[in-house]
Amino acid sequence: MKKKLLSAALAAAMCMGLAAGASAEEAAEKVFRYSTTAEPTTLDPSKVNAISDNEIQHAATESLVRNTAGDVQPGLAESWEVSEDGLTYTFHLRESSWSDGQPIVAGDFVYSFQRLMNPETASLYAFIGECIKNGSAVEAGELPVEELGVSAPDDSTLVIELEAPTSYFLSMIGSQAQFAPLRQDIVEQYGADFAATADKNVYSGPFVISNTDNKVVTFEPNEYYWNRDAINWDRVELYTVEEQATALAMCESGDLDYARIPTEQVALYEGDSRHHEYMNGNEDYLYINVGSEDCPILANKNFRMALNYALDRNTYIALATSNVYLPSNTLVMPLVAGVNSTYGEEFDLTESSYPLDGDAAKALEFLNAALEEEGIASASDVTVEFVTTDNETNKKIAEVIQEMWQSVLGINVDIRQVTYGEIYSTVYPTSDYQVGYAGWGPDYSDPYSYLGLFESTFTSYGTNYSNPEVDEYLAYAKTEPDAQKRMEALNNAEKLILDDAAFVPLQCRQDHYLMDEDVTGVEFYFCSVNIDWIYGDIAADAQ
Repeated sequence: MKKKLLSAALAAAMCMGLAAGASAEEAAEKVFRYSTTAEPTTLDPSKVNAISDNEIQHAATESLVRNTAGDVQPGLAESWEVSEDGLTYTFHLRESSWSDGQPIVAGDFVYSFQRLMNPETASLYAFIGECIKNGSAVEAGELPVEELGVSAPDDSTLVIELEAPTSYFLSMIGSQAQFAPLRQDIVEQYGADFAATADKNVYSGPFVISNTDNKVVTFEPNEYYWNRDAINWDRVELYTVEEQATALAMCESGDLDYARIPTEQVALYEGDSRHHEYMNGNEDYLYINVGSEDCPILANKNFRMALNYALDRNTYIALATSNVYLPSNTLVMPLVAGVNSTYGEEFDLTESSYPLDGDAAKALEFLNAALEEEGIASASDVTVEFVTTDNETNKKIAEVIQEMWQSVLGINVDIRQVTYGEIYSTVYPTSDYQVGYAGWGPDYSDPYSYLGLFESTFTSYGTNYSNPEVDEYLAYAKTEPDAQKRMEALNNAEKLILDDAAFVPLQCRQDHYLMDEDVTGVEFYFCSVNIDWIYGDIAADAQ
């Protein structure tokens, strides 16, 4: 087994242009190598819309504060004050510079925030700034960007006004790339090509991106970074390796220091000291386009209930994930913060949601009601297209669900696979699907990070779902200062979304990975940035 893994790793390394062994000079360097399954969708900080993109930006950008696995520390701001009503944050910037040596000033943040919310930017993640005063109105084009609640009284002072007290605000801006500063002159110099390649940007963070060619993103220390002494890596290399099994083999051979373990191989590494696990925050769902013209029955609540009751989630977890992931029948990840403990401890909806073992008889009741309401003679007359990305793991997931729906309901399920970049840049935003597989990791530790997906104004997943009561509860939660009342409103919104069968919940991801035993200081978290290697190092006794 070991020899087969080594052979696969060397073959993969040769295909990617890697040397089979490190040179003496390379061995003396502190280099961290890891992989991802898809190339970045964008390197524009205002436009990142996936955790993998955000992890890249977390190394190359710095916001007012830095969030490392939930620990929020000063970043480009050395101090700040919050008004008694929680609505105004005043940040005092430290002396710091961009990677080209020019000073970073408060106006760089004002420009960045305004660009994010400007509808002309067309950022799919503009919603993340709706907590800022006038954020929603600016995003909708109802107010000019100058009315956004961000101002710079001088070069070292930034004032941010919020719509309502936001307990997670510092945590969010410390981990989301959209809140990092941008240089207006650089953005305007490159125009549509801004950040298209590594050299078409300047960097505010601990690392600069020095290469993006040949499916490799290379990071090197930013010599102008204010906290340069805390950075230990001489270089970090991120490789795009589409299949996790290949990446794992490369880790075994020493070509990578970190790799995720495919679910079907997790059991092989029990007891291995390099094997670790963590909850990565992703809840995986099947999104339903209730406005699909090609499959109008998806607008029928009874049909959506049938899809949910026909799914035996426990069996699905065993077949599709080798019992590595955890079955889920709710929307919000239980680990996010509630009022006094976790949301899951305070509001357990598991028993009142769809049965984890499924219920075939109940599913058929819902299906027959839907067919009668829609005037469809037979279940065999219904065809649902299932869209997912083109890697083997997602194909397996789609095939397991396809088999369950076809065998229990008697409907037809066709699978369409697209690239990772296509599904998040085109397919979901333009509603070019009927049912689609995707995950959502929270941008901050709060239920709203999940529930906002089903607000009628949220279009990134193109579900066309709209429930005025859900919108009302979520709007109330945005402005209610009482923490308990706010959390109850969020819970009521989740109940309504589940009652509407607006989606098909599947699983909570529990990631397993191998990490070279010489590597220290790499953090993992379930919000915004899963792997955070910024302050990593090589153990002293390994050098």
